[in-house]
Amino acid sequence: MFAHTLLLILTIHAVALVSPGPDFAVVTRLSIVSGRRAGLWAAAGVASAIGVYTLVSLLGLTLVLAALPGLSRALSIAGALYLMWLGIQCLRSKGHMPESGSAALGGRRAYVTGFFTNLLNPKAMLYFGSILSQAVTPDLGGAHLAVVWTLLVAESLLWFALVATLFSAPRMLQWLRTRLRWFDRAIGVVLLGLAAKVGSSGM
Repeated sequence: MFAHTLLLILTIHAVALVSPGPDFAVVTRLSIVSGRRAGLWAAAGVASAIGVYTLVSLLGLTLVLAALPGLSRALSIAGALYLMWLGIQCLRSKGHMPESGSAALGGRRAYVTGFFTNLLNPKAMLYFGSILSQAVTPDLGGAHLAVVWTLLVAESLLWFALVATLFSAPRMLQWLRTRLRWFDRAIGVVLLGLAAKVGSSGM
């Protein structure tokens, strides 16, 4: 029974991971602009935030939100503002590729960016609060819950690490060298659109 539940959770999560969203946009852009190291740190940040949401969900996120309805609205507004800020930064980008040896976004800043991109995304909160809390039944023991948490975080880290690796490859960088400004603008528009959607849902 646990194996069936675990397979269901991992399958749902895999589908959610490959769906385009702010996490994918941020990891992709940092991998291109600041290199593979920054992209991998951003991937680690996203996976860490997913770990936080998974843990909170396993401890009863649905009950917390039911008791504090204002929390959902506050997170929606905060998430919209953060996504808007990221989108504006992309739109303001001049599309310059970093030269070899030039200063790039440090690992700590890349990690924080990835972490808060996911943490302030109400879509992630609602996803873990609804899907995970329904799939994980109260009769599961602590060891089983630990396995669920570990595999979800590992699955997330592996996917976004793959994204960072692909988009920081030399051939990909060469192809994007003359297209980065438009790539940045496209991601900026996507982030602003997500911010508008998130903001409207939080009102």
